Amino acid sequence: MGQLTDHSGRFTIDLPPGRYEVRSSYVGYQTGVVDEVQITAGQTARVSFDLTVEPIEMNKIVVSASRKEERVLDAPASVQVVEQVEIEERTVLTPADHLQGRAGVDVQRAGVSQGTVVIRGFNNIFSGATLTLVDNRIARVPSLRYNALNLIPTANEDIEQIEVVSGPGSALYGPNSANGVMHIRTRSPFDSEGSSVSIGGGEQDVFLVSGRHAGSSNEKIGWKVSAQYYQATDFEVTDATELAALAQFETANPGASTRIARRDFDVDKVAAEGRLDMHVTDDALVAVSGGWNRINTIELTGLGAAQAKDWNYGYGQVKLNWQDFFLQGYVNASNSGDTYLLRTGADLVDRSKFYAVQGQHQSNVGGRTHLVYGVDGLFTRPDTDGTINGRNEDDDNINEIGGYVHSETKLSDQWDFVGALRLDDHNKIEDPVLSPRAALVYGPATGHKLRATYNRAYSTPSTNNLFLDLVVGDFSSSGLPQQIRAKGVPDAGFRFQRDAMGGVDGLYMLSPFTSAPKGGPTQFLPAFAPALWEEAIGIVIAGGGDPALAGIPTPTSAQVGTSLMKINQERTSASDPLFLAATGAEVVDIEPIQETINNTYEVGYKGLIGRHLVAAVDVYHSRIKNFVGPLRIETPNVFFDPVSLNTYLNGFLAPADAATLTGTMASIPLGTVSPENETDPGDLILTYRNFGDVNLTGVDTAIQILLDENWSALFSYSFVSEDFFENIEGELDLALNAPANKGGATVRYQTDTGKASAAVRYRWVDAFPVESGVYLGDVDAYHLVDLNAAYDLTFTTTASLVVQNLFDHKHREFVGTPELGRLAMIRVTQSF
Repeated sequence: MGQLTDHSGRFTIDLPPGRYEVRSSYVGYQTGVVDEVQITAGQTARVSFDLTVEPIEMNKIVVSASRKEERVLDAPASVQVVEQVEIEERTVLTPADHLQGRAGVDVQRAGVSQGTVVIRGFNNIFSGATLTLVDNRIARVPSLRYNALNLIPTANEDIEQIEVVSGPGSALYGPNSANGVMHIRTRSPFDSEGSSVSIGGGEQDVFLVSGRHAGSSNEKIGWKVSAQYYQATDFEVTDATELAALAQFETANPGASTRIARRDFDVDKVAAEGRLDMHVTDDALVAVSGGWNRINTIELTGLGAAQAKDWNYGYGQVKLNWQDFFLQGYVNASNSGDTYLLRTGADLVDRSKFYAVQGQHQSNVGGRTHLVYGVDGLFTRPDTDGTINGRNEDDDNINEIGGYVHSETKLSDQWDFVGALRLDDHNKIEDPVLSPRAALVYGPATGHKLRATYNRAYSTPSTNNLFLDLVVGDFSSSGLPQQIRAKGVPDAGFRFQRDAMGGVDGLYMLSPFTSAPKGGPTQFLPAFAPALWEEAIGIVIAGGGDPALAGIPTPTSAQVGTSLMKINQERTSASDPLFLAATGAEVVDIEPIQETINNTYEVGYKGLIGRHLVAAVDVYHSRIKNFVGPLRIETPNVFFDPVSLNTYLNGFLAPADAATLTGTMASIPLGTVSPENETDPGDLILTYRNFGDVNLTGVDTAIQILLDENWSALFSYSFVSEDFFENIEGELDLALNAPANKGGATVRYQTDTGKASAAVRYRWVDAFPVESGVYLGDVDAYHLVDLNAAYDLTFTTTASLVVQNLFDHKHREFVGTPELGRLAMIRVTQSF
């Protein structure tokens, strides 16, 4: 129960007899607590409080750690907050820029407005590892599960704060929050009435304009609208694979037009957003919101870069807060416009939608336990017009239903126990997934918390993992009909029969050279090269060989052997071999794709030391099981063994002629070792599989210092024990795609009146290896200095300056991205 004081601070609460704890709180002061207050029937107990001033900017209110309001120092998790004052004084083209230099957070820019944000590593070029929310709405691209932060329509002026929760979050948020949560919270129209218009520009031909208006009527109805537009010229980069594909196309099709390698470095975005809040009763608030934006840019994917042309993204959301209930429903919709892949010129169509319905309630039980519980329904509806999901287009819907309960129990004045349990069902995963959470929190004194936590979180297979069906390459330059097809793993997985008489290890192959036409009846043959002797000789003759070669009899397996070789995915130049030798033992069945499980044990400390310093240290150990590996070739090709073939041909031809013919015939991929459910004769399968355990230990540290009323500083350092895992299960290398070491320091100044402010930020990122889709290589270490400053020209006019990479240090933040230089922008904001 509770009560408000009068203007003199007096209060009265009528309570039945019993023993109580009484708390008093006020903004800007530490909460006062009086325990063991005894209420006797017919008598009055008097309680007095003397509250201590608290620097509230160092202990903000957050909601993301426990899905309820609490202060940062009280949250049973590692939480960082980017405050509104920091957001307002920085001109950015994407919210990711606000998180640079934060502990445990990897911000990797891929251009003026592109980039990814991941927490505690395991990044990818097309990453959705971090659960990204805007006002409780999952904000990623629907079916692609990509956090395209430049597709979020929220204007910078409308962001109230950004909360980052490090570590697994599935117990509260469900699937795909195994690394952490980034939650962007926007401003209430009731608390931010007024209008503002901003205009700015800068290097890379940046021009931007934005505006916001909020108002209310009778404290019952509030509204806000915002809009933004920017354009720029991106940092330029070329892709050698794109240029090679372009040259190949132009040679084969003289004078024809193509979109291969046709990069457009002009970037622009237009966005609009609105919200209507209605107090339907004193304790019930309904909020209806929607947003839309359109971008033109270049985005990197696991299959190479995509030229995004008129890519649209929008959402609609309805929320109800009534007493202790929270209900919401929303839809995210994507339309890729005229987007295409730059390595092939092929269309990339995405008209997918994502629907969510969520309900939550919270209550107090027995005076010492606070419960938060709820249910979620998430429904992904891909629509790629066959360009991504191909033949799976009619069977690619994903339904996820989950429920959770989260409790916080006060064991004593100093000890709290936090427990949570969540159960989720995924229609493409055989068994439900359980996500428990437990934490023991010790508060030795006010403003200090020690905690030990365990979290089990999971990530579900993406739509690409399950439904991808896309041709990504071929051998047309060699005059051969085989294609390379990227495929998701079907419900039954991929299984290879091993009972073929004469086939290497009993394996079967499919070949485009058999009598069955492509798309016709599937004709499996033993994986035995001499079985296609006549076809191979026919290819040689068709290429200008002597017709008399047709008279050479078909050899037996004892005379000519068979070699299995896989395509070399790490080929970086024409001098590298296209195929690498493999043995039949490397043909391994692929089980249906399962969820990836992250078990994390963590100890942490958060404390307000004196009134001027907040320190946070988190040490964690994660064991990640059953993670999904990158796309890789799983089906070797069948070739003649060159040694035995040359020996055999020497019995019919002169040695020089035999050697020449051997070189030609032994380079023909006659067939492909194919799984029993394959239907494309000779196509190579590029697909995914789950792999075993990976163990990782890390440390995140952050220190925030309020030096005085004008000066503050923030320092961070993060370390992980491994940035590359070699030879997992004897088959795969895995990169963290993030640095093992990184750190940052920010010093900020603000005048007494708040009329002027400035900040200098230093960021250091250690070198790290990258293996992400088609992007392989290393990122060099880099050191950057950023600067921002703001000054109130008048009471209603503010000018701000932001310089990213002040000293123009040319660097790359991921393989495949352009070299980034300095980006300076200035903005003027007029408020009304």
